[in-house]
Parts: sequence; structure tokens; C-alpha cells
Amino acid sequence: IEAEVDGAPVTFLFDTGASLVVLAATDAQHAGFDTNVLDFRIPVMTAAGLTHVAPVNLPSITVGSITKTNVRAAIAKPGELDTSLLGLTFLDRLTGYEVRRDRLILTP
Repeated sequence: IEAEVDGAPVTFLFDTGASLVVLAATDAQHAGFDTNVLDFRIPVMTAAGLTHVAPVNLPSITVGSITKTNVRAAIAKPGELDTSLLGLTFLDRLTGYEVRRDRLILTP
């Protein structure tokens, strides 16, 4: 999913199995986060195994015409995640979402 995090372009993987929005370190850096000063203290289990993330609040995430502000999220340690995940802390703030054939429909 092509989106913006605080105005910076980010490609997300739609992931209903992710409880949080998680930014890959490179996407977080493009969005203005300094990954050198983050506290990667929260252990999380991913498809690739155990890693640690840093908790953050994202000022905004915009997907198409939908913008959600102050979104709870996490940033993955550099090198630990290739693609950012659009998880439930964004998706649960929508009225709904569904997949119809090859289309994802998000309802604000």
C-alpha cells in the first residue's frame, strides 16, 4: 500500500496480523526519526523470529484520501524488517476494510 507517514512516502504491507503499525528503519528515517536515539526495548515475534522495536507515535498516516493522526506505532531495529507493516493501530481506526478480488477497499 502506497502511503505517507508525516508527508514521507512509505510502502506498507497490509497486515491484519500485526497489532501495531511497524516502520522499517529506513522508512522511519525518511519520516524524520533518528534511529540512533530510539529505545528498542519491546520484544516482538515476527515471521522471521524474535526482534525488538522502539515505541513511537506517528503524527499522521495518509492512505489515499484517508488520514489518521497520532497513530501508535513501532520502529524496527535497523536491518530487522524489510517492509513496513500497516497494522491494527491504523486499521482499527477505519470504519472497515475488505478485499474484493485484487482490490483492497478501506472505508474511513
